[in-house]
Amino acid sequence: MLDVRIDFAPGTRVSTDVASIRRTRLHAHPNALEIVYVLRGSLHTRVSSESFDLDAGDFVVLNRADPHVLEGSPENVTAVVHVNLEAFHDVSPYADRMMFACESFDLPRYRRQEALLRGLVLDTVDARDTGDDGAPATELLRTLCNGYSLADYYQRDRPLTAAARERFHSLMAYVQTHVGSRDLLEEVAREHHYSKSYVSHFVKETAAISFTSAVNAARAMHAEILLLTTDYTMRDISAQCGFSDVKYFTRCFVDWFKQTPAEYRAANRPAVQRDDDVVPVPAEVTAELIHEHRRRVASPTDTPRLSITPILLKNVGSRADLLTKVADFPADRPLAPEAAPAGVRRRNHLMPMRFGPAEVQGRGALSGLASFDQAGITPCIVVEYSGREATAFLIDALATQLRDAGLTTVPVWLSYSGIHARGAVDCLVDDAHTRHDLDIQPVFTR
Repeated sequence: MLDVRIDFAPGTRVSTDVASIRRTRLHAHPNALEIVYVLRGSLHTRVSSESFDLDAGDFVVLNRADPHVLEGSPENVTAVVHVNLEAFHDVSPYADRMMFACESFDLPRYRRQEALLRGLVLDTVDARDTGDDGAPATELLRTLCNGYSLADYYQRDRPLTAAARERFHSLMAYVQTHVGSRDLLEEVAREHHYSKSYVSHFVKETAAISFTSAVNAARAMHAEILLLTTDYTMRDISAQCGFSDVKYFTRCFVDWFKQTPAEYRAANRPAVQRDDDVVPVPAEVTAELIHEHRRRVASPTDTPRLSITPILLKNVGSRADLLTKVADFPADRPLAPEAAPAGVRRRNHLMPMRFGPAEVQGRGALSGLASFDQAGITPCIVVEYSGREATAFLIDALATQLRDAGLTTVPVWLSYSGIHARGAVDCLVDDAHTRHDLDIQPVFTR
């Protein structure tokens, strides 16, 4: 059974346990947010489409109902805090429908608030022995709700007003509860008395994600639950998640999970049935470890570690490009690749980045590409075929921006999905070489 409900004691809003975690089964908490803090050893955390390797002092926030697995090292000790979000409507009316994005080594480190949040989590864990977990937990939830949600992750340098934050969460809450509807943009606009163009523009400007990307992410995550808990066919799941057809469902799911839905089901259903290997830790050991962690008063100077998602990759080259922002953190520290293990040759890696109409408008979209060379990464610009004239316009604009930025060796791909477009694609490639001395690699995608 995937769902594990947390039994909160009467009058409490938080439940805390400290244990040595060897391995948990694949599970989810439909009624609780989970915060995992590693006190000793290491912990591999896989939650939906993401995986994190945590060391002592690291913590992550796992969203309500997200399937996850925890696997610890032999010496592992981990504090697990469960929060009843429905009991925190005094902090935010959208607390139980908010998508949080908070890993200690990512956004908190970027904002230099890692030590602050670590202290709040430790206060909440420590308060379990005093019976007064409400005050620390309230402050922790207030901090998360006001700065560590989907509204904040991709748009890091522009503070949100309270009104904009509430409006964004209202729109996303509707998406979360109506994920099976086919035309969510129209429904959201109608429900909130906005135009469709306003909703799209507001979401993009507020959170640096497109409305379509947010919807597809919510649908893929809902599909994950159905794959793990039902025997529905792919056609049934596609329909229940609001996808237009099975092919589009599969493509969106692969974008997030790097597996087809059928592959994901086959690989992960067995993990739901296995036993947990979790051993409680004595109170005196917990107290000693918490005391040790409280001495970590300063945030690390390590570069923040990003979650590489389809949304992040779509933002590469835009003003919300997190890879470029993190490369400049701190400003006087160059981005450098991790040293290769002995005997392993360090290879240069390609990183696809989309170039479309939005990047044509933002003419500085390619300005940060040169910095990736220090990290052993070669940006690869991808133009999607969208008709001969429209694609020719994009290629002309791209050639101009590459020339102005002095980038003459960046690989460029032209992707197309219909075999009937091959002739037009070949003509565009020849034309780009003749007119702009730009070599483009055609890429057929299914």
